[in-house]
Amino acid sequence: MYTSPLREFSRNDYFDKSIINDDMAEYTFDYFFSGKRIGSRKDLIDLFVVTWIMDDVENIFIRYSIYSGDKTSWKDKITEQLKKLMYDINVSKEVASGRLRYFEVETEKYLPTESFEKKFLETKSKMRRFQEN
Repeated sequence: MYTSPLREFSRNDYFDKSIINDDMAEYTFDYFFSGKRIGSRKDLIDLFVVTWIMDDVENIFIRYSIYSGDKTSWKDKITEQLKKLMYDINVSKEVASGRLRYFEVETEKYLPTESFEKKFLETKSKMRRFQEN
């Protein structure tokens, strides 16, 4: 039986490319996710992932992606999303690889749908708050 690979179906970035520092070296990052099974099959899922990075002057960069397909690579997709976000905001490949060398996706970062949506809105509000200062 064929199952489709886990693929990105939607991506929204919440950051202004004009405020990105060149080759960011000092930053913090985190993620959280939610998901659900598709239909009656145990191996097909929709995966909702928010990754964010905050630089040393408190600019925050948020990416929200939705994936759908076979669940086997769900942890890899979260790591890949973080890495791509780092590259997109000019973190060098060497720095990004170093920061993610021992990174492991934790199931504790899973949130039920309502909590996921609330945390996403809270994260976005931090972005606006920092930009207003």
